Amino acid sequence: MAKFIRNGLIGIGLSAGAYMLINHKTPAALYRDIKSYVQDVLDAADEVQSARESLSDNSNNVSLEFAHAAEVFDDIQTEIDKFQFQIEPHLKLLKQHSDHLQATLDHLGQPKQ
Repeated sequence: MAKFIRNGLIGIGLSAGAYMLINHKTPAALYRDIKSYVQDVLDAADEVQSARESLSDNSNNVSLEFAHAAEVFDDIQTEIDKFQFQIEPHLKLLKQHSDHLQATLDHLGQPKQ
């Protein structure tokens, strides 16, 4: 295990040295770059966590709204059923008058013999 850690640290040191040589950076500039990168990663992780919490809250809100919408649809259907029950006698009366008028028109439209 100690050998793994030692080789890992050597690899990190060599990588840092190569990065500084290629990009003409000082150790202080490398430190600032690493610190900035780590801060960016931490900020992104915080944003992901906030987005996850917001998604969870919004999902719960949508579920509640669907439940409320179902109640509203049930209320609407109940009111429609009541309205149909109330107008049913009137529709029957209108149908009777319509049939009577149609019969009268049919009778008047027949040629006399």
